[in-house]
Amino acid sequence: MLLSIALIWGVNNILAKIAVDALPAMMMAALRFIIVLAVLAVWLKPPPKGQLPLFFAMLAFIGPLHFAIQSIGLKLATDLPPMIVAMQLWAPASVVFAALFLGEHVSRLRWAGVGISFVGAASMNFDPTVLAQGWPLFLVAIASAIYGAGTVMVRKLGGGLDPWATQAWIALAAAPTLLIASLTFERGHVEAAQAAHWSVWVFIAFGALVSSVVANAFMFKLLQKYEVSRTTPFLLLTPVISFALAIAILHDRITVQILIGAAATLAGVALVALAERRFKAVA
Repeated sequence: MLLSIALIWGVNNILAKIAVDALPAMMMAALRFIIVLAVLAVWLKPPPKGQLPLFFAMLAFIGPLHFAIQSIGLKLATDLPPMIVAMQLWAPASVVFAALFLGEHVSRLRWAGVGISFVGAASMNFDPTVLAQGWPLFLVAIASAIYGAGTVMVRKLGGGLDPWATQAWIALAAAPTLLIASLTFERGHVEAAQAAHWSVWVFIAFGALVSSVVANAFMFKLLQKYEVSRTTPFLLLTPVISFALAIAILHDRITVQILIGAAATLAGVALVALAERRFKAVA
């Protein structure tokens, strides 16, 4: 299951870039969540009582805020690999937010992982091709941090959240919000839709049905049996798969500086996960 999740998400990163290049960014994200909502609407049920502000804040962070900013960043990016690295920053960002807002104890080893991750991502800017797209990289990194904050809210809400209902609620929050934002701030929807190759619609459907629904179903099943620190290292295969596909399909160029920054970032993410496992074992 872990290998199939990594493969699905690794492939979806490439397909999402192709789709977002063909359509307005938030329009593409809205279409994805419209499909997810159509599939999962039957799982909708009343939100948890007594925690409505936190619940709706979580929906906003994980849903429309995260995907709107990330889609715009991907749209503006000329090369995908640095963006893929920035997407991994949600894990160290969640450690920082958990320490700030939940008062969680963070070991020195985990802080080291956080620092290595952010330094690794920042070091990619020494490459001229990455520096030229610093704004898209910044947007994707901010989107990752927002997602990390959202995961902390999920933890704050506790284990009472139903995975399917939560996904349906996220889709319900994201689909109309992103659609309204797209109609307000983006132009050329009809022209882009008419010019888009049929494969673009297949890629959006893949993102909705396979990446969002199937891969998340696998992930929820795994998280019910295994701690996050045991699954995260395997999921680091996702950026590796995306890197390989970006070279083969998108013909992106990956320099030594990008590889060094990517390796440092992923090493930091792995250290965060492994240090969490070690801390739990000691506790």
